[in-house]
Amino acid sequence: MTSSTPASGYSERLSVPAAYWGIALFFGGTFVTAVSFMLGELIFVLSTLATVGVIAWTLLAWGSLRIRVDAAGVRVGHSLLEWPYVGTVAVADRALRGRVLAREDAFLALRPYAAGTVLIGVSDQADPHLCWLVSTRNPDALAQAIEDNRPSGVAEPPQASRLDSGG
Repeated sequence: MTSSTPASGYSERLSVPAAYWGIALFFGGTFVTAVSFMLGELIFVLSTLATVGVIAWTLLAWGSLRIRVDAAGVRVGHSLLEWPYVGTVAVADRALRGRVLAREDAFLALRPYAAGTVLIGVSDQADPHLCWLVSTRNPDALAQAIEDNRPSGVAEPPQASRLDSGG
């Protein structure tokens, strides 16, 4: 699922775990049974199919987040942070996550079923986002892949982090 070699970059898909499917289908099915069972067999079958369809669509969409590090930069979903604008990268601990989540100017790609998070600084002053906070199943590998794949002509910005300066 995850690879992180300098030649090939890094790729990860944060798919929804099976337990989420089981829980969602159980509660969706319970609700449909409780509400539509007495309305007749046809309504029961149609509402069950509709509920399963909505649950599947929701979990498939939610679990389609892909993280890639390639020659163009760091991609999270449909967003791309090009190499000239990739700032300092750090594996985010609980305190750092809390500081970032308290701000309104961070790009968030978080999933509760992926325990690790990586903070990627944005060095473009014109960008409205201070940083990216990205969920991952392997934060050390993602941070290392970003550092290993950073082009040699692009260095980390020397200025202090905007997160620490309050700006």
